[in-house]
Amino acid sequence: MGIVTSQPVDGRTRTALFPVREREGKRDRIDILANPLGSEDPNLARAVEAAVRRLLKDEDVGPVEVRFRVCRDETDGLQFICKVENPPSDGDDGRAQWRWWSPLMKTAEDFRDAFQDGLRIRRERLANRPR
Repeated sequence: MGIVTSQPVDGRTRTALFPVREREGKRDRIDILANPLGSEDPNLARAVEAAVRRLLKDEDVGPVEVRFRVCRDETDGLQFICKVENPPSDGDDGRAQWRWWSPLMKTAEDFRDAFQDGLRIRRERLANRPR
Protein backbone atom coordinates (compact mmCIF):
# COMPACT_ATOMS: atom_id res chain seq x y z
CA MET A 1 0.00 0.00 0.00
CA GLY A 2 1.24 3.51 -0.74
CA ILE A 3 1.97 6.11 1.86
CA VAL A 4 -1.24 7.90 2.77
CA THR A 5 -0.25 9.99 5.75
CA SER A 6 1.23 13.40 6.36
CA GLN A 7 3.06 12.32 9.51
CA PRO A 8 6.89 12.29 9.73
CA VAL A 9 8.54 9.02 8.81
CA ASP A 10 12.14 8.37 9.91
CA GLY A 11 12.82 12.09 10.40
CA ARG A 12 11.73 12.93 6.86
CA THR A 13 8.16 13.67 5.89
CA ARG A 14 6.62 12.10 2.82
CA THR A 15 3.21 13.57 2.50
CA ALA A 16 1.40 12.45 -0.60
CA LEU A 17 -2.19 12.09 0.54
CA PHE A 18 -3.20 9.62 -2.11
CA PRO A 19 -1.91 6.09 -2.81
CA VAL A 20 1.42 5.99 -4.60
CA ARG A 21 1.71 2.24 -5.07
CA GLU A 22 2.86 2.51 -8.69
CA ARG A 23 5.73 4.81 -7.65
CA GLU A 24 7.00 2.86 -4.64
CA GLY A 25 10.64 1.96 -4.95
CA LYS A 26 11.32 4.77 -7.44
CA ARG A 27 12.30 8.36 -6.77
CA ASP A 28 9.50 10.54 -8.04
CA ARG A 29 10.58 13.59 -10.03
CA ILE A 30 8.04 15.55 -7.97
CA ASP A 31 8.86 14.89 -4.34
CA ILE A 32 6.25 16.43 -2.03
CA LEU A 33 7.71 16.94 1.44
CA ALA A 34 6.27 18.36 4.62
CA ASN A 35 2.65 19.08 3.83
CA PRO A 36 1.09 20.09 7.14
CA LEU A 37 -2.08 21.03 5.26
CA GLY A 38 -3.02 17.36 5.53
CA SER A 39 -3.71 17.68 9.23
CA GLU A 40 -5.48 21.04 8.86
CA ASP A 41 -7.55 20.52 5.70
CA PRO A 42 -7.04 17.17 3.92
CA ASN A 43 -9.15 18.21 0.91
CA LEU A 44 -7.03 21.32 0.38
CA ALA A 45 -3.85 19.26 0.79
CA ARG A 46 -5.01 16.78 -1.86
CA ALA A 47 -6.05 19.57 -4.22
CA VAL A 48 -2.73 21.45 -4.07
CA GLU A 49 -0.70 18.24 -4.38
CA ALA A 50 -2.73 17.24 -7.43
CA ALA A 51 -2.31 20.74 -8.90
CA VAL A 52 1.47 20.55 -8.51
CA ARG A 53 1.60 17.21 -10.30
CA ARG A 54 -0.82 18.29 -13.03
CA LEU A 55 0.94 21.60 -13.73
CA LEU A 56 4.44 20.09 -13.74
CA LYS A 57 3.44 17.07 -15.84
CA ASP A 58 4.51 18.65 -19.12
CA GLU A 59 7.16 21.06 -17.79
CA ASP A 60 10.85 20.29 -18.22
CA VAL A 61 11.96 21.36 -14.75
CA GLY A 62 13.76 18.18 -13.75
CA PRO A 63 13.30 16.74 -10.28
CA VAL A 64 11.71 19.11 -7.77
CA GLU A 65 11.04 19.15 -4.06
CA VAL A 66 7.79 20.73 -2.90
CA ARG A 67 7.20 21.98 0.63
CA PHE A 68 4.09 23.50 2.16
CA ARG A 69 3.82 25.52 5.37
CA VAL A 70 0.70 26.52 7.26
CA CYS A 71 0.23 30.08 8.47
CA ARG A 72 -2.69 30.69 10.81
CA ASP A 73 -3.84 33.85 12.54
CA GLU A 74 -7.00 34.99 14.26
CA THR A 75 -8.03 37.42 11.52
CA ASP A 76 -7.37 35.51 8.29
CA GLY A 77 -7.62 31.92 9.52
CA LEU A 78 -5.77 29.16 7.69
CA GLN A 79 -3.37 30.27 4.96
CA PHE A 80 -0.40 28.51 3.44
CA ILE A 81 2.76 29.03 1.44
CA CYS A 82 4.60 26.72 -0.92
CA LYS A 83 8.21 26.38 -2.02
CA VAL A 84 9.18 24.45 -5.15
CA GLU A 85 12.83 23.94 -6.02
CA ASN A 86 15.24 21.71 -7.81
CA PRO A 87 17.63 19.95 -5.48
CA PRO A 88 21.20 21.29 -5.64
CA SER A 89 23.21 19.96 -8.57
CA ASP A 90 26.56 20.55 -10.20
CA GLY A 91 24.92 21.92 -13.35
CA ASP A 92 26.37 19.22 -15.62
CA ASP A 93 22.90 18.29 -16.87
CA GLY A 94 22.45 21.73 -18.50
CA ARG A 95 19.38 22.62 -16.43
CA ALA A 96 19.13 25.93 -14.67
CA GLN A 97 18.26 25.51 -11.01
CA TRP A 98 14.80 26.86 -10.26
CA ARG A 99 13.15 28.04 -7.05
CA TRP A 100 9.62 29.33 -6.67
CA TRP A 101 8.09 30.72 -3.49
CA SER A 102 4.37 31.32 -3.40
CA PRO A 103 2.55 34.27 -1.94
CA LEU A 104 0.36 33.63 1.10
CA MET A 105 -2.72 31.73 -0.11
CA LYS A 106 -6.05 30.43 1.17
CA THR A 107 -7.43 28.18 -1.58
CA ALA A 108 -6.34 25.60 -4.15
CA GLU A 109 -7.42 28.08 -6.84
CA ASP A 110 -5.09 30.73 -5.36
CA PHE A 111 -2.30 28.17 -5.48
CA ARG A 112 -3.05 27.06 -9.03
CA ASP A 113 -3.15 30.64 -10.33
CA ALA A 114 0.08 31.65 -8.57
CA PHE A 115 1.92 28.50 -9.65
CA GLN A 116 0.78 28.87 -13.27
CA ASP A 117 2.10 32.43 -13.20
CA GLY A 118 5.42 31.24 -11.74
CA LEU A 119 5.78 28.61 -14.47
CA ARG A 120 4.94 31.19 -17.16
CA ILE A 121 7.63 33.55 -15.83
CA ARG A 122 10.13 30.67 -15.74
CA ARG A 123 9.39 29.78 -19.38
CA GLU A 124 9.77 33.43 -20.44
CA ARG A 125 13.11 33.77 -18.64
CA LEU A 126 14.43 30.57 -20.17
CA ALA A 127 13.34 31.67 -23.64
CA ASN A 128 15.15 35.00 -23.23
CA ARG A 129 18.39 33.80 -21.67
CA PRO A 130 21.58 33.87 -23.73
CA ARG A 131 22.67 30.55 -25.08
